[in-house]
Amino acid sequence: MLTVVKRTPQELGDWLATEAGFIGGLCSYDGEPIVLEPYQVAFLENRSRFRWITKSRQVGYSFIVALEALARCHLRDGYTAVFVSYNLDDAKEKILLARQVYEELPLAYQKKLVVDSKTELAFEPIGKSGRLSRILSVPSKPPRGKKGDIVLDELAHYVNDRQVYTGSTALILRSNGQLTGCSTPLGRRGIFWEIALEELRRYPHHRRQEVPWWLCRFFCRDVEGAAREAPLMESEERVARFGRQTIIEQFDSLPLDDFQQELECRFVDESYSFYSYDLILPCTRENLDLCDDFTDLPFPEGRLVAGFDVGRSHDRSELAVFEEVGGRFICRMLRSYDRVPFAEQEADLLRMLNTLPIARLSIDRSGIGMNLAENLSRAFPQVVGEAFTNASKERWCTDFKILLQRRDLDLPRDRELVSQIHSIKRRFTPSGNVSFDAERTGRGHADRFWAIVLACQKERGASRRAEAEVGVRVIG
Repeated sequence: MLTVVKRTPQELGDWLATEAGFIGGLCSYDGEPIVLEPYQVAFLENRSRFRWITKSRQVGYSFIVALEALARCHLRDGYTAVFVSYNLDDAKEKILLARQVYEELPLAYQKKLVVDSKTELAFEPIGKSGRLSRILSVPSKPPRGKKGDIVLDELAHYVNDRQVYTGSTALILRSNGQLTGCSTPLGRRGIFWEIALEELRRYPHHRRQEVPWWLCRFFCRDVEGAAREAPLMESEERVARFGRQTIIEQFDSLPLDDFQQELECRFVDESYSFYSYDLILPCTRENLDLCDDFTDLPFPEGRLVAGFDVGRSHDRSELAVFEEVGGRFICRMLRSYDRVPFAEQEADLLRMLNTLPIARLSIDRSGIGMNLAENLSRAFPQVVGEAFTNASKERWCTDFKILLQRRDLDLPRDRELVSQIHSIKRRFTPSGNVSFDAERTGRGHADRFWAIVLACQKERGASRRAEAEVGVRVIG
């Protein structure tokens, strides 16, 4: 916690004229004064043209960049901040944060808000001759024509990261603005990794900052001690020594590589993943509208195919519905069944089969899924029970990789889904067979991935024609 004491009115005024002073002295959130972490103050005081922050998740950087932009809009006329985010929802969230803090500012310090939308705020100038100050927020695309400060939030996760970075550097040249790259790592690839670690070439004008979980008081029980000792420890030791319960739970729920990448600023080697990020990300779409219910799905132009992975005692069951149009698979619905009784899962799948013209539903019939597959296939010939063996998983994973390579997949732009796909590893068993699997996490065993590959598998043999001819069953 940072405590600031100002002795004179002049000192107080000078402090309030800084971003850190404006935020710490005037801003509140949910009725509580905002207390800045030391690394947030260091970020605000960084005047470098290029700021580069490698960070843990949930340490408050989306919040601090929104507050910085709000402060600069009130301290300057004609100021522009542009947030570029991973997706549209993240872009809107920063505007929402800035808007909420603005509402809680003392009225004497509020500029008049003249543009108020989900992706833009604009404030009236102090004098008649001044210019509007603006905060703009867009999803991950190069911010053309908008000169000012630019923040590339979660840059490592963009599909077009290099193009966004290149386009942004040009915009700060004439505006004398700052370019901030801020992200959790996503493998040893992409422009964010190149600049953060400089393993390929030097980037001498970028000032770097690294913020792992143990520098945040919400996660760490002793920030000062951790700042000295934690970097010299292994993950398990520092979590036990310094972690609060939330971090301990995360450590127990994630594979070690994922924990280190998400929370400890480590760029994990991708060589053991069967699906690289560069293969997955181009197949994700920002504006892919997924249906919430079967009745919401419009009548398809192509074939509807679905996959259902049956959850065990600690896993979710997952349903994936895709529309296949000319060999391209477009995701239409993803649904999770978390601790839902099997009778209710079966009833929901029956409702889907009676509502939609499903050409094929592939169901995991291993173990507890056997009864579900048998019950549904008796009434619906297009239901196919699938055995999870090393040979079948190799076939499905290879089919899926070919679709990714050809970019014949449209998947939602979702970090959890990308993480599940990337978690699949190909290993060789002692007998020489190939095994495809993922480590168990708090969310399961890459269950959504398996539902997707069941849906998107290549259909072999003569069964496809018969399955494709079965449409919706009409009762009554």
